[in-house]
Amino acid sequence: MLTSVAICLSLSLFTLGTYLVWPSRYNVPAHLGVGFILIAYVVPTFILDIQDDSPAEVVDLYVNILVVGTIFYLIGLFAGFLAKLPTARFSFNVLSLEEYESRIIKITRNFLICGIGGLILGYLMMGFVPMFAADPVSAKFFRGPYQVPFYTSIVYLSSFFILSNITPISFMIWYKHRNKSIFLFLTIIAVILMMLSLSRGPAFTGVLTAIIIIMSFKSRSSFAILLLLIVFIYLFSSIFYYLIGIKDINDIAGGFDKTDHLIWRVMAAGTNDIYDQLNFLTYFENKPEWTYGRTVFGGLVPSHYEWNPSVYTLKVVNPGKDLSELISGGLRLPGPVWGYVSFQWTGVITFSFLSGFIKGAFLKYLKTWMEKHKSILTSTVLIVISMAIFEPLSSFYTLSIYLLPTLFLLMFYAYRFRLK
Repeated sequence: MLTSVAICLSLSLFTLGTYLVWPSRYNVPAHLGVGFILIAYVVPTFILDIQDDSPAEVVDLYVNILVVGTIFYLIGLFAGFLAKLPTARFSFNVLSLEEYESRIIKITRNFLICGIGGLILGYLMMGFVPMFAADPVSAKFFRGPYQVPFYTSIVYLSSFFILSNITPISFMIWYKHRNKSIFLFLTIIAVILMMLSLSRGPAFTGVLTAIIIIMSFKSRSSFAILLLLIVFIYLFSSIFYYLIGIKDINDIAGGFDKTDHLIWRVMAAGTNDIYDQLNFLTYFENKPEWTYGRTVFGGLVPSHYEWNPSVYTLKVVNPGKDLSELISGGLRLPGPVWGYVSFQWTGVITFSFLSGFIKGAFLKYLKTWMEKHKSILTSTVLIVISMAIFEPLSSFYTLSIYLLPTLFLLMFYAYRFRLK
């Protein structure tokens, strides 16, 4: 029981710890984690006892890494939030509210059209749509016969990331200006196109973020209803593959060799974080391959670079196998584990503290900006910038080259560019 508490509490604090420094219904980025911790941490540890399937010494190491990491993460989080930060002259700080929101509408319309057109072009260049492919999961990860040229993936993924970040802003424009129904229509088209890729998170998170912002800004009672809604949406997302027939419920029992709590196993099947992390540590402890920080920048190198965090995790748990044939996008490891495999216990402490400090500092910016700009549309842009740029930077140990299209996109919301 103590092990379950330690694992669940530590991982939950990495997800919801910002409530400790900013306990507010306006802390929207934290709200999105409420449903996630239920299916990813609470169910696996307390109902499925997933940790019992791993060697005791690995579980002990895992718990120690998480507990030490959590302590230093929280220290960094408070230090970053309380630090005095320099001011920044972004567009939303120097333009009037009317000017800035007019700019938001213009930028969003242009990028929506480009994103939708680009994603359709990407599907045409690929020659298949993952949801309708003979092997949908392989198609989703471009494995086997579904591998595509690099230039095709650039068109497809750039358009995908544009849409995944812009849909909450588009939805909010329609919500605030009901006469602009074109934004609702384009948002629906964008969501459908992303759903066809079988990427549940980006497809659902955009509109969910907009709904969370609306209900958070309304009242405390609507916020309470919101928390229940978030849990329901995450549960729906978890069984998405089963609802559309991509997976069969019998696969769960066969995959885990267990038939107890079958419904809970279906709900938790899409977020095998704890199982994957324990499995990773089991293989790693058998044959340690220290990264010495190379995975921090490995994700910025195109293609299947050996120190790309996704490639590295797959290589550890699949020794001797051809990674190009594996149907997976890599494993999600928490900051302390990345610190451990980089610089052992020194890495656990430094990675966790730096991650907390960066997140706390950026959260302070978000809080300050949202208090200054009371508009729900401007606040939506600020929250999207926080979730799309600030959050990945605080998880510096898994930087990705695919952060660059998002950074390029959101620069237009943060700065004024005049073309001559």
